Amino acid sequence: MWWFCALLMAVYYLVLDRKVWHLLRQPLLQALFLGALMALCVLWQLKAQLPDLPPVHFLGITTVALLLGLRLTILVIPLALLLPQLAALLLHQPVADLNAILLQWTVLTLVALQSYGCYLLINHKLPQHLFVAIFVSGFLNSLCSALTFVALLALGFFGVLGAGEDGQFSEFLLVMPLLAMPEALLNGMALTLLLVYKPHWVATYRQI
Repeated sequence: MWWFCALLMAVYYLVLDRKVWHLLRQPLLQALFLGALMALCVLWQLKAQLPDLPPVHFLGITTVALLLGLRLTILVIPLALLLPQLAALLLHQPVADLNAILLQWTVLTLVALQSYGCYLLINHKLPQHLFVAIFVSGFLNSLCSALTFVALLALGFFGVLGAGEDGQFSEFLLVMPLLAMPEALLNGMALTLLLVYKPHWVATYRQI
């Protein structure tokens, strides 16, 4: 648990600065932030879980990182995780374990960093073109994000928390190909629609 807290504090200290409040004062970004928050709240409730293993779900992180930029993405992640728990608490429904929430928060934050870092590398090495943005920054980037998500979730669950059994680690990694392709398709289609119809919504397109 303390490993997760320390890592999150380091990431938020290094990434967040005063510019984030300037961004949140812009009406367009306020609307996009709330829209992304609601979308992630719903998307992350559609989970698949095997007995005694952590749940996996579609991420949408790549699209959100390209839409909002890194600063707002790492702000929206904890809100999207905690709002459903708050709703469950108000409705007297069971809530998730604190360690499970911290693990998900840490893993999703690291995936957001990786996804945005991949975008920066792609933007530096490849020409700025619509197909590069869709197929490389969107499709391939989100595929890598899904693989990273499962690997980090397994490492945190089995390694840091010490949960599960040794044989379950390799079994859980079999989820990688099952999640990676649908995640890539989901983000690729979402980014295609955004760049074709609403390119001014995409932060990386606006160069924020």
